Amino acid sequence: MLQNAGTRFVFYAWLEDEQGGINTANVGGTSFADPGLPTASERTEVAPIQNQNLLAGYVGYKADNGQVYPVIGAGVRWDIQDRGPTTIQFSAADDGGGPGGDGLGPQYINDRAKSAWTYTNSSTGSNARFPSQPTKPFYNLTGIGTPDTNGFTWSALWSPDEVSTNAQVVAIAYINGTEVDKFVLNKTFAPSAALNITKTIDNANAGLNESRNFTITVTNTGLAAATNIQLNDVLRSGNADTYSSTAPAGTTANATDGFTAAFDLQPGESRSFVLPAQASATGVYCDVASITNFVNGDFGLVNPTAGSLQAEACLTVTAPQLNIIKTLVDAAGNPIANNQTVGANTPVFARITVTNGGNAVANNVVLRDALNTPNGSTYSIVSAPVASPAGVAITQDAPTRGFSSAPFTLAPGAAQSFTFSAAGSAPGTYCDIADFTSSNGNPNTNVSENVCFTVVTPQLTIDKFNTPVAGGRATNTLLPGDSFNSTITIANSGTGPATQVVARDLLSRMAGGTTSGVNFGSGTYTLRTGGVVNQTGMLTSDGNFATAPSLTIASGQTLTLNLVSSVPAGARAGEYCDTGSFTSSNAGTGQDIDCVNVVNFVSEQTQLTDQIDPIRQGDTTGTVLSSALIVELSSNEGARNNAITYNFGTTDPFNQVTPGVFGFDSTALYYDPTPTRDPQTGAVTSDFQSPTASLLVNGTDFTLSAAAGVGRQSVDFRDDFVIQPGGVVYVRTHVFAPAGTVARQYQQTLYWTNNAQFTGVALQNFKAESTTVIP
Repeated sequence: MLQNAGTRFVFYAWLEDEQGGINTANVGGTSFADPGLPTASERTEVAPIQNQNLLAGYVGYKADNGQVYPVIGAGVRWDIQDRGPTTIQFSAADDGGGPGGDGLGPQYINDRAKSAWTYTNSSTGSNARFPSQPTKPFYNLTGIGTPDTNGFTWSALWSPDEVSTNAQVVAIAYINGTEVDKFVLNKTFAPSAALNITKTIDNANAGLNESRNFTITVTNTGLAAATNIQLNDVLRSGNADTYSSTAPAGTTANATDGFTAAFDLQPGESRSFVLPAQASATGVYCDVASITNFVNGDFGLVNPTAGSLQAEACLTVTAPQLNIIKTLVDAAGNPIANNQTVGANTPVFARITVTNGGNAVANNVVLRDALNTPNGSTYSIVSAPVASPAGVAITQDAPTRGFSSAPFTLAPGAAQSFTFSAAGSAPGTYCDIADFTSSNGNPNTNVSENVCFTVVTPQLTIDKFNTPVAGGRATNTLLPGDSFNSTITIANSGTGPATQVVARDLLSRMAGGTTSGVNFGSGTYTLRTGGVVNQTGMLTSDGNFATAPSLTIASGQTLTLNLVSSVPAGARAGEYCDTGSFTSSNAGTGQDIDCVNVVNFVSEQTQLTDQIDPIRQGDTTGTVLSSALIVELSSNEGARNNAITYNFGTTDPFNQVTPGVFGFDSTALYYDPTPTRDPQTGAVTSDFQSPTASLLVNGTDFTLSAAAGVGRQSVDFRDDFVIQPGGVVYVRTHVFAPAGTVARQYQQTLYWTNNAQFTGVALQNFKAESTTVIP
């Protein structure tokens, strides 16, 4: 049989499956029909570079009846001919496990990838798989989709270069070493264009006559240019009579509400077309863009298969139906009847609800309530509108004359409610109507009901005045520690009750100050109708305000607050102003001010003591003379321009001219702004060793006439050094009786002069302490 192998066996090798050549449906099938000889064009192919291109082979046995049976295990050799430089090589091959013990292993490729051996397969065998690699895609136009095909074998070519290249491949089939037939395959790798198309819409939903933009983008992701690309865009579904579009610039409008365009794309290049479209009736309008053909370099004219290079996007047109309702509600949001009667400045709550009864989202809905009333500025919004659900911004008209919402959307069947409160400050009837606008809703033919309320008004006035307490100083000449009376009257001369009236008195403060300057003593309030007392009670104080409880003041009633305040010790001189005020839920607010005046004064005290008494003549141990210069806590200004003159060991304390006979040295001064005092008497009980006392510096804080000497010593303080109310300066000096001092009693004297800190009043203090000298 092998002597006549060429007539009994057939071998076909090919690259592409085209019309008129090999019939790949008969390869390895059960019909055993002869697949037929591949044509020259099926043995010549151009494939995209960087792809792995399949070469197909088939070996069959031809019976006497003309049927062809697949042969399993036939060998096929594949050789790339050396006809000039080429980079094409084998990248993969069918298994090499031949039956003849040839020792060929799987993927048998040799000769530097220029030659390969394969054997025909059994559909039930374990066959090598076709290449599968994302970076080097598989390119198969052979018409055979699986290696599991009886009598079929294959190999794959590729080129590492990214430029055009070609080669000839000779495929020879063998049966038990006898050649059956051979074929020459012509392979070219060339760069290819790769097109893709997308179509999007900026918003797939629109209202009537709302324009939307379709964007069609064609991109060439391949390695070669695509030329003469034919793009066609058409309306595929939807009522063309109510649909319209505008062809992009540089394109041609077609009769199906789309456009056509012809253009080129270089590798990596994109081209986008924007198609505005709209519809005047509800419905779904689907628009399809397709690439019908293009020229792909070496591959020639490409006619994409139906649906392979097309993209669709749809526009859904719907229409909302808006309605508006406005009602009065109570503070909890429950509906109440129209035409309520309220007091002045009493908030009346209104709710405005916009509903969408249509089948589409209402866009850019803007709600407006202009408080349209002839009462002018007496009608105003009290609380800013609140959207429910939250998220819609509100803008109030100045001055609180109404409001409008930011644009919001309203889904079909949805509602948006706004609740706000408004009030009238004068008697009268207040009404207004709300309305809305929308960019795609029904025309603004619906407005809300004319919602009204009527105001009746109380009228409160307030008067405040201060008077001296019995036997006290006039309110313009008060001293720290003095008390004074304050009287506040609030009268209702209106026609209705003033509700939730809270009256209070801001405790007197120094003009321009923010903290309390006087102390609350006690206070009462009285509510009267004419001469009849209706209610009395005590005022409460939080340290800043004396306050009466919340009351209702009927028409013709008067509320009186009487309180006693006191000026605290150390309070600075100046005017202290006292504000009486009230707030009301329906009568507004009011206040009146009266003032008292506190005058300046400074009170001083001196102390002078000797640590050891008596002292001995000629004994340098002597004694320490301690003095304290004190500004009393009750003062409301300090002492400045301080000067002290000491006379140590004089026989006449009133003689400040003749120096004494005692020697002195080691003078030290200390300042303590907050010494410890006896809680009952107020006397200073701490000394220079107190933690709050600090040592003063000679030459900086003060100047001594002499650090040591006999008789007289003066101390001059810096001009801006102030002994503040409550402060004390301690002076300690070592004093001794020199040898020869006559034994007797002597005087140590202190003469302190200064000026009041604010008024400048000149002050002087004298103190003497006796010290006895013994032999």
